[in-house]
Amino acid sequence: MEFPSPLTQAVLLKRYKRFLAEIVINNQEHRVIYCPNMGAMTGCDILGSRVWFSRSPNTRRKFPDTWELVEVDAGYLVCVNTLNTNQLILEGIVNGVINELQGYTQILLDPPLLEDHSFDILLEKNPGIIDDTEKCFVVSKGVTLGDEIHRGFFPDTPTEKGVQQLKALIHAKEMGYRAVLIYCIQHTGIERVFPADHIDPKYGSTLRQAMMAGVEMMAYRLDISLSEMHLATPVEVCIPARMICSSRL
Repeated sequence: MEFPSPLTQAVLLKRYKRFLAEIVINNQEHRVIYCPNMGAMTGCDILGSRVWFSRSPNTRRKFPDTWELVEVDAGYLVCVNTLNTNQLILEGIVNGVINELQGYTQILLDPPLLEDHSFDILLEKNPGIIDDTEKCFVVSKGVTLGDEIHRGFFPDTPTEKGVQQLKALIHAKEMGYRAVLIYCIQHTGIERVFPADHIDPKYGSTLRQAMMAGVEMMAYRLDISLSEMHLATPVEVCIPARMICSSRL
């Protein structure tokens, strides 16, 4: 995936009202940009961090600039724009990077509901056959929270939506379909990903229920440059048998 425009470097002053950030360009120009991330962005919103933003051609936008990347400890890059997560996963499937999700003839983003349950991607081998049990329902999640020993955690803030999507995957599996949770690792320093039990124990508990129900779980890390990013490297998903209510594993 290429960025929608050449990126401009700036320095972060603050993030506020969740969807906005104040930056300074070349130590002179102050500007407010759009922050496309609903999470806590722990470790990604530190005063003085180097950030990069794109500019939208849409002249009607109140804030035409979008925060795309931030440099965190040890020089790692993090894609903070979680609106790109589904598209990055889709490209990873189409380009053959995600080996586990090959062999399907049709891919749908934001597919129709399955008995009131929503999913991010639907993969089909026999499109048009309503009762095709070879359908694969996919939920994708972007991971930006990492620590100093290369562990990633999800979520970075309590997420009822995330819990409901895990329940949707369990339901799909019970109906005889393939169900997959895939983490898009948007932090170049993360080598393993864990449930953030210390942040959202309900999510961690439901994740373990999904694992026991047969929901498949996988993770792939992005390669990120200042011109493009793409899925590249499989990452281990680590789910300890017992709940860990601290980030110290």
